[in-house]
Amino acid sequence: MNKLKKFLAAVSFSALASTASAVPVDLGLSLVIDVSGSVSGSEYDLQMDGYANAFRSAAVQSNILGGANGAIGVNVVFFDSNFYSTSLDSFTILDSNSAINAFADILDAFVRPGSGGTDIYDGVNRATALLTSATSGIETSRLVMDVSGDGTSSASLTQSARDAAAALNIVINGLAIEGSATSTFITDFYRNNVITPSGFVVTAAGFDDFQRAVEQKLLIETGPGNQIPLPGTLALLGLGVVGLAAVRKRR
Repeated sequence: MNKLKKFLAAVSFSALASTASAVPVDLGLSLVIDVSGSVSGSEYDLQMDGYANAFRSAAVQSNILGGANGAIGVNVVFFDSNFYSTSLDSFTILDSNSAINAFADILDAFVRPGSGGTDIYDGVNRATALLTSATSGIETSRLVMDVSGDGTSSASLTQSARDAAAALNIVINGLAIEGSATSTFITDFYRNNVITPSGFVVTAAGFDDFQRAVEQKLLIETGPGNQIPLPGTLALLGLGVVGLAAVRKRR
């Protein structure tokens, strides 16, 4: 019994220590990025440049620094047929323009960790674990996962990962990268299988349109409160989203 009491006391102390060291932020944001084989080297560069330039946007920076805590915590999870553990697993605190710009520079230069098939659920499960970890280093009631990609994966396994995240009060939003401006195949998959009920999808009409789409998405996600557009998948003519389309994943 004494050993049990000591163990429980140690666990309680550890939990308190983790909470005490956590930084209060307005948003915990996990960027979940597709690096599967259908994403070419140049397309990977367009994705990372798009994220970097979106964070450099004056409007996005104003949102990030304009909340009650004047800060957000951000990390990055890369996935293909599995997830990759990288230095970006850890949450970076963005609490100044210089901190945001430094994070953007890291994204701009980050070396692609690999390339394989497409298992969206592996990326979602990994991001869920990191967002809810007692050692995440952030303290917030707003947890958002930002999943981007140009392909699909097992619908049932993706739905299970989505539902597990939703049960932990994580909102999943999607950025569907289509191959042309004539179809909605990827967007429809994200709407039906990836995003949570309070989430939304923004569509990029190809990788050349990615920067515009991700900046629009970050503007919504970093805005005050939970600015979730209705309906959950955006036609978004008013937000300037162009061309929805589809391309089946090349394996």
